[in-house]
Amino acid sequence: MTLPLLVLLATQIFSVRNSISEVEKTIYAPIEKLQQTTKLQKLLHLVKGPVQAYSGRREQAHQVTFENLHTEIQLTIKEGTELGNLVPRELELLKFASVQWNKTHDSGLNLLASGRENSPLDRQSLAEFQLGLDKTLFILDQLETTIVSGIQNQRLSAQKLQWEGITFSLMVFGGCFLFAIVGAWVMYQSVFAPIRKLERSVNKFGQGDLTSRASLQTNDELGHLASAFNAMAERFQKVQSELDYLAVHDALTSLYDRTKLREIVELEILRAKRYERPFTLLFIDIDNFRTVNDRYGHLVGDSLLCSVAMQINNNLRPTDNAARYGDDSFAVVLSETPMDGAIEVANRIGSVIAENPLNIGDGKRIHITVSIGAASYPLNADSDSALFAQAEAELERAKGMKKGKSHSLAHGGKTENPNA
Repeated sequence: MTLPLLVLLATQIFSVRNSISEVEKTIYAPIEKLQQTTKLQKLLHLVKGPVQAYSGRREQAHQVTFENLHTEIQLTIKEGTELGNLVPRELELLKFASVQWNKTHDSGLNLLASGRENSPLDRQSLAEFQLGLDKTLFILDQLETTIVSGIQNQRLSAQKLQWEGITFSLMVFGGCFLFAIVGAWVMYQSVFAPIRKLERSVNKFGQGDLTSRASLQTNDELGHLASAFNAMAERFQKVQSELDYLAVHDALTSLYDRTKLREIVELEILRAKRYERPFTLLFIDIDNFRTVNDRYGHLVGDSLLCSVAMQINNNLRPTDNAARYGDDSFAVVLSETPMDGAIEVANRIGSVIAENPLNIGDGKRIHITVSIGAASYPLNADSDSALFAQAEAELERAKGMKKGKSHSLAHGGKTENPNA
């Protein structure tokens, strides 16, 4: 009786050790690779900031920030190539991303080093830089996909090895006594079930469910593995959430960016067509913003932008959306709001901004006025491009009728004098 039990015990130990070894590979091997790839993606998203900001303001600090980010990107790529656990395809993609980034860095460096101000060549260089950055991010997306695919392949290998161990164990069970069968059942419940549970969590995470967690309440090796996996998943989900936020928000004002604005307008047009409910687009421009920057500096200018953005956002409904459209301009999408209602909102925003000057210390306050252009869909336009063009035209008309008013508003071929 002792011999079959010893054989059974040895078989189970061998199978469990191999299963745990495969699970460890599935969890730990990709963690560093995923972290390096995610870090690179985040740095590449951040590197757009100084280039775009420099194109508008030409400050030396933007060049320094750009070079610092470039140094960190190069260091991260070097760390990735030195991990030692990259398969040839992953290493090839990482090196390809490095080559593409160096080209992109050169175009960005040329742009930052130029003395031109909003010239065609300058805009062309910015477009080349953006294209190169998009190519680099695309290569990193391929690298991330390859790593996740590697996780899936490792999982399948671990599963195959596990079932081979179970099959061999069943053959031994046939010649063992009832005690051996009971012992095998106890071992399965204490070891294999947690492994399968952990394996399912890893599988779901590898398939894109970033909320997948392993809930093993044990203090053994499997419990430590589950804790390591959960910690990795939390970090990865947090980084992914930050990347998703940065992808659609303006870094300074935390409002939506232009890309997200156009997406919102397209959705509002679909809603308007389906339910026959109009909506209105407002363009808001800060008057004499360049003078504020020249006189008080860019830090005060940034504070002014944040103050205006906050006051715009505070005077909107939860269903409305605000975005930063340009250096000193904003856009507001008023959902299911005809022109009459939009005029009330625009006048309220203009008045609130005018009544709340920016305090810059030492008893000094900067009084702010804005010009507002409004266009409604489908009253003033039948497409998204036409709607943007109409709103911009109305904004220019509002600027032309300023003449000392707290704010000026132009809309749909008519003008409003809020001080009349």
